[in-house]
Amino acid sequence: MDIAEVITDRVAGPIPPRVVNVTWPNVLHTRVEDVVSRMGPPPWSRRLIADERQLVTLIANPPGGGNRPHWHADFDEWWVVLAGRIEWELTGGAVIQAGPTDIVWVPRGTVHHIRNHYYSPCEQCGFADDGPREWRA
Repeated sequence: MDIAEVITDRVAGPIPPRVVNVTWPNVLHTRVEDVVSRMGPPPWSRRLIADERQLVTLIANPPGGGNRPHWHADFDEWWVVLAGRIEWELTGGAVIQAGPTDIVWVPRGTVHHIRNHYYSPCEQCGFADDGPREWRA
């Protein structure tokens, strides 16, 4: 299946920011500590940026928390671990254990199951280049 991306909101040249949101998504400057404080104890996720090309989500999981195994057919996904330790279990048995400042990239088509097997909460910022289409494993 071919996918054509259509960006209808194009600009002709440099312009000042047109989006001046005071709450997420799409705030010009987001302080992660402010989001964490506002959201409270995990589990939670908060979409920080959402437009035609990208999604950025801040995610917090308590010990024992995580997501369901799933995969994406037409976009890659990657994360920066901000706090705690997190484990990614991937198709084929690969297991990645990551901590603060680590980057984990999962290519499209790869089932990924993200879990916090550790004793403290974890936070990661997830990045995707397309909308929230997913397939559960």
